[in-house]
Formats: sequence, C-alpha cells, structure tokens
Amino acid sequence: MNPPTWLFGSRKTLTFALLLAFLLALGIRLYDLTDLPLDFNPTRQLFSMLKARGMYYALSPHLPAWQREIAIQQWQESPVIEPPLLEALTALSYLPFGENLAIPRLYSILFWLLGGIFLYRLAQDLTDPNGAFFSLLFYLFLPFGIYASRSFQPDPLMVMLTLAAVWSMWQWRTRPGWKWALTAGILNGLAILIKNVAVFPLLGAALGIVLERGIFSSLKDRQTWLVAALSIFPAGAYTLYGIGSGFLGGQFSNRFFPHLWKTAAFYLQWKGQLEGIFGFSLILLALASLTLLPRRPFALLLGLWGGYTLYGFTFAYHITTHDYYHLPLIPIAALSLAPLAQVLTRLARTRQNLFWLRSATALGLSLVVALQLWTVRVELIRNDYRADAAYQYSIGEALGHTSQPSLSLAQDYGDRLEYWGWQPNTPWQDASLRALREAGGQTVDSAAYLQQALPGKRFFIITHLARLEAEPILKETLYQNYPIYAQGKGYVIFDLAVPLAP
Repeated sequence: MNPPTWLFGSRKTLTFALLLAFLLALGIRLYDLTDLPLDFNPTRQLFSMLKARGMYYALSPHLPAWQREIAIQQWQESPVIEPPLLEALTALSYLPFGENLAIPRLYSILFWLLGGIFLYRLAQDLTDPNGAFFSLLFYLFLPFGIYASRSFQPDPLMVMLTLAAVWSMWQWRTRPGWKWALTAGILNGLAILIKNVAVFPLLGAALGIVLERGIFSSLKDRQTWLVAALSIFPAGAYTLYGIGSGFLGGQFSNRFFPHLWKTAAFYLQWKGQLEGIFGFSLILLALASLTLLPRRPFALLLGLWGGYTLYGFTFAYHITTHDYYHLPLIPIAALSLAPLAQVLTRLARTRQNLFWLRSATALGLSLVVALQLWTVRVELIRNDYRADAAYQYSIGEALGHTSQPSLSLAQDYGDRLEYWGWQPNTPWQDASLRALREAGGQTVDSAAYLQQALPGKRFFIITHLARLEAEPILKETLYQNYPIYAQGKGYVIFDLAVPLAP
C-alpha cells in the first residue's frame, strides 16, 4: 500500500473524498443565500455594498434619477481604504443581472474554495495527502470560516491570493527558478494590493524561507530581489498615489495603539477572540504540531505564525474587537494541523485491523463535518433579515429620502438606512466610536460633541432605541428641545430645524 494514502486506500478514493468535501463546502455556503448579508460583520459588508451600488448606478443611466444621485453620492463620499476592485467587479456583474446581493457572496464563496485548492497542495507538499486532507477539512468546515466566506468584503479574495502566494514561494524554495520567483512576486503583490494586511503573513513566510536558506545566499540571489520588488510595488504605488492625492490620508489615524501592549486586558481579549473562533486549546495544538515538521517546512510555518503575531500587535485594538481580523489565521492553523494528522496516520499504519481503523477514522471525520454543517445551518436559518430592507425603506420614505444633513443613532452606523432606506445620514458618535477614540488617547466630551454636532442638521434619526437609553445626555436634549417629526415601530425621528419653545 502506498503510505501517503493510508486513510483512503487508493488515489481514486482520495479524489472522491476531495470532490465530496468541496461539494459539501459549496452546498452549505449556498444555503440561505438570498437572505440579506447581515449575518456576518454587517457594517463592513455594507461599506462594500454602498460602493458597489454607487458604481453600478453610475454605469446605468436608465435607473431612477433620484436613486442614481443618492447612490453615486454615497459611493463618492465613502472613505477609501484598499482599492475597490471587488466592488468594481460586483458593479460590472450587476449590469447584466441587476443589483443582486447574491453575486458578491458567490464571488467570496468561489475565492474561498479556490483558496482551499492552494491550501491542499501546499499542505501536501509540506506533509502528505493524509495531513493535507485534514488541513483542508479544517479550512472548509470551520463555522467561522463558513460565515466569513459568504461575506461581501475583500478578505476571502485576500486569503485565496495569500495561499496562492505562499504555495508559489514554497515552489520557488524547493524548485528555484525565475518562473517561480516571478509567480511568487506577482501573487504576493496582488494579495497585498487587495488588502495590505496580507503583507504580515507573506512577510513572515518570506523571512522563514530566507532564514532557513541562509541570509547571505538569499541576499546574493537576484531572484530574491525580484520577489521583494514585485511584492512591494503594487501596494506601494497605490499607497503613495493615495496619500499624494489625499484620499488615503485619513486611513492611518486611529489604527495603531502600541500603548495597549502594556495592558493585561489586551492579551486576555486577544485570547478571547481566538477562543470564540477556534477554541484556544486548538491553537495550542496547532502550535505544538509544528514541532513534528522537518526544518524547511517548520521555518515556513513558523514565519506565518510570526507574521500573524506581528499583525496582531500592529493592529492592537482591532485584533481584540474585530473578529474578521483573524481570518488570515484560519489557513495558518489549518496548515499547522497537517503534520499532526500525518504522524497519527503513519502510526495507524503499524496497527492491525487497518480496515476497521480506517473505517472508524472516516466515520469520525464524517460525523465532525456533519456536526459543523448542522451548526451552521441552524444558525443561518435562525436569523432572517429579509424584512429589514422594507423597514429601512419605510423610514427613508417618511423622510422623503432627503439629502439634507441628518444625524442618526442607528444599526451599523446608519449604513442600513443609507442602503435600503436611501437616506444619507451622519452617524452619531456613540459608545463604540468613543471607545475607539479613547483607545487612541483622545479625550471625548459628550456634551461638547453634542453642541457641535446638532447645528445645521435637519433630522436626528433614531432606530437603535436601546443605545439611546445608554446616551442620557443625548436623550434628554432631544426630547426636551426638539419635536418628533415621525415615529413608528422601533424608530423615532426628531425635527432639528424647529426647536421647541423654551
């Protein structure tokens, strides 16, 4: 029997198992696809949705003029972070099919599954098909990864390109040549351009390769410099252009909080994020599994872990508050579990009754995958957001979809109202925004902010009534000084243009 295929017995069985895994992974991600994309970090998804819609309406002169005006305004007033390539692709896809939010979700699903192909091939190169298959199952069926890979944001594309880039760097290390150096450099550059945080795992992987090979021999190799130049150039040129043009200048504020490193809360909250996504014991198991690797793959994976760690310290606030910042860790953890699976399957080959042991292993894996699929299905069917579109539109309709400056205390910083209500608004600086500024060392005076924010605004739209209760100064000011313009189930709108008589 061929040792690498102990779990499957033959290459045909392995191929069948891989196809089945990808089909199941696709099927669960297509489940409940037509629901509104509010099940995973809706604020981040709405950010991309507003951009894509604005681009689409700019390309579609036949659509209602008032909606075109609002959609384009919302797009052009949105801050720019990474290049809106996914949003542009989505807008172009809307042209033949209409504005259908299933389209960007399908793109994200496709990117994540393609990433699984690169992950499997890399894990197979680092270990064997048994280890690679375990690694792939973890990547495809971790519930958090399933939710994330259905979301409209650039992260699934970034993960796919990062995996492709790391696999290419590994090919370049094991089969040196200009072809692989060029491929690795281009893929590195694309991944970092899509979302610049990809630089952390890719830099870690590259350093692991360089250090394992030898610093001096790597620095003397012209291929090393080609990979570095191609990796840096796209994102570097975009960043310099963005800063020079002014549209990226504000994206570097409230991003870096090194003073948090000195607090115990930072490490506890980071651990809490890992516990909620993976289970902290699994993270420890993945790290321990690295010790089973030979020197060369050990250096690569250790570099990936080092890159993730540097990433967490660089974005100290966000790594403890934004769960999707941990998406790059999913493939790293998956790859790290492969050597453990490899060793266990090799040990199993030495036992008697291989048929029963193989059957029990296959049954156990099937049950784990089935449990993960059931968990995700229950969560997806439990939440139905479809009614929210009509609800938000009714609020915008009550206001006449006015473009006059308005404030809001609403879900997702008013972006739901922007998107489905067609109602431009400026979000009130609530507790979460104040926490971000306070983490940056800024002093926040709610009363002073209130005095600055209200003048010149037409309406104050409240759809998050629970948060209004947590803002006593704001609540008292509004109810005592301004009339109610309109109200309904779950919302109240104050008319700021006609204050009540003292």
